[in-house]
Amino acid sequence: MRQKSIATYTATALLGLGLLLGATGCKESERDRVLMYNKGNYLGPADQKLDDGAVRDLQNRVRYQIAA
Repeated sequence: MRQKSIATYTATALLGLGLLLGATGCKESERDRVLMYNKGNYLGPADQKLDDGAVRDLQNRVRYQIAA
């Protein structure tokens, strides 16, 4: 009788743990992500354009890295 209640408790605990772990995979940030991929095509949101100052800063950084 005691082993049956231990087995029931263990099964219930494992089921609860499985449900808890399954629910954590349903975070809001993971709901609308791309799950089907096309080779060579980016299916995510479009990138934002960099302003002229940011492009200039990146170009200067590359020049510095090449010179070093």
